[in-house]
Amino acid sequence: MSLRARLVLTVMTMVTLGLFVMVGAIFGALQDLRGDRTDDVLAAVAREADRATGETDARLLEHLVPGEGAGPVWRRLAEAGDLPSFYQLRDAEGRVLDTVAFGPRPDLGDELPGELRPADGPDGVRLAERGSHWRLMATRVDGRDTVLVLGMRTDVADEFSARVRNTALITGAAVLLGLGLLSLRTVRVALRPLDEIATTAAAIGAGDLSSRVATADARTEVGRLGRALNAMLGQIEAAFAARRRSEDRLRRFVADASHELRTPIATVRGYAELFRRGASSRPDDLADVLLRIESEATRMGHLVDELLLLARLDQGRPLSSEPVDLVALVDRAVADAGAVDADRQITVETDGAVLVNGDPERLRQVLDNLLANVRLHTPPGTPAIVRVVTERAAAVVEVSDAGPGIPADLRERVFERFFRGADAVRSASDGGSGLGLSIVVAVVEAHGGRVSAETASAGGARIRIELPRSP
Repeated sequence: MSLRARLVLTVMTMVTLGLFVMVGAIFGALQDLRGDRTDDVLAAVAREADRATGETDARLLEHLVPGEGAGPVWRRLAEAGDLPSFYQLRDAEGRVLDTVAFGPRPDLGDELPGELRPADGPDGVRLAERGSHWRLMATRVDGRDTVLVLGMRTDVADEFSARVRNTALITGAAVLLGLGLLSLRTVRVALRPLDEIATTAAAIGAGDLSSRVATADARTEVGRLGRALNAMLGQIEAAFAARRRSEDRLRRFVADASHELRTPIATVRGYAELFRRGASSRPDDLADVLLRIESEATRMGHLVDELLLLARLDQGRPLSSEPVDLVALVDRAVADAGAVDADRQITVETDGAVLVNGDPERLRQVLDNLLANVRLHTPPGTPAIVRVVTERAAAVVEVSDAGPGIPADLRERVFERFFRGADAVRSASDGGSGLGLSIVVAVVEAHGGRVSAETASAGGARIRIELPRSP
C-alpha cells in the first residue's frame, strides 16, 4: 500500500471513530435527557396524587386530570408525550378500578405486571418500559392500598431521537466522503515533493548530477528534506567534479611526464646505439657521446627529482619547520643567480629582517625556481627586482621583471604542471621542465601560504608569495 493510501486511510479511520463516538455521545445524552424529563413529569404527577389524601379512589383521577372536559391544548400535550396520557388505578390485588387515557393505551393485562408492582410502604415507586413507546410509573398512593399507574408516550421522542440519529449518520457519511476527498488532495499536494525527489534521484542514477529538487517551504519536513538533499547533491557533484579534475590532471601529468622523459631517453638510446655500432670510434667523438649521455641522464634525474617532490607534497608529507630569515635566504639566492647570469641585474628591496617558520631548503628552492623562471622567460640582460616585506601578519616576497609579462588569460595556467607558454621550445632547450612554478605553488601551500601572478609596474611579470609570518 502506498504512503498516500496509508495516510488517507489513517485519517479516515480516526475521523470515523471520532464521529461514531461523538454521535453515540450525543444520542446517549438525548436518550438520558428524554428519560430524565419523562421520569420527572411522572414523579410530579405521583407527588400530586400523594397530596390528594382526602379524595376517594373514585375521585382521585378526576383530581389529577380534567377527564372528558380536557381542552385541546392539554390533550395535545398528553398525546405528544409532554404530559401523562395514561392514568389507571388498581387495588391491592391488581384489579383495575378506573382508567383515563388519551389515545392508545399500554397493554398491561388484567393483573399488574411484576415489574410495576411497587414495594411495600408509602414511598414505593417502580419505573418500567412497556412496549416500544411507553414509559410507565407505578406508585402506592399515600395511606392506601391503591396503586396508581401513570404512563407517558415516548414514540414522539423516539421518532425525534431516530431522526437525530439518522441525520447525524447521513451528515457524518457526507463529512467522511468530503474529508476523504480533501485528505486525498491534501496528501497528494503535501507529498508531491517526494515525487520530485524520486524523479531527481532517478535522473541522478542515470548520471545527471546537476539535477536538483524544487525548493519547498523550509518550515515543513519535506522542505527540510529537499534542502538537505540538494546540499548533499551539491557536495556529491562537487566531489565528482573534483575527482574528474584530479583524474584529468593525473592523465595530463602522466602524459606530460612521459613526453618529457621520452626525449632524453631517446637521446641516450640513440647515442648508446652509435657507441655500440662503433660510429664514434674517435676519442673526441666518444667523449662527446659520453658527455651527451651524461647530460641527458642528469636532465632525467632532475625531472624525476621534481616529480618525486611534487608527489610527496601532494601526499601532504610534513616539511621541516624552523625559523628562517627570508632576507638572508633571498640574498644568497640572488648571489647564486648572479653567478649563473652575470649580465642580469637583480635588485633586492627590503625593510629589515623578515622571519617565517618553514623548511629552509624548500624555501630556497622556491626562490631558485622563481629566479630561474626570470632567466628562462625574459631576454638576456633584463633587470629583475626581488622585494621582501611584511604586510600585517604575512611575509611577502615579490619577484618582478621587465620582460614581456604574462598574458591575462594565462596567469592561472602558468602554475599548471608542464606548462611552458609561448616560449616552450626555448625554455625546454634551456633545461626548463615546466614544473618550476608548480613546485613553487606546492611548497608555498605546504607552508600555509599562497602564490599569485600579476603584472609588474615595468610591464613584465610579478610573482607574489605570501607566507605566515613568525609571531
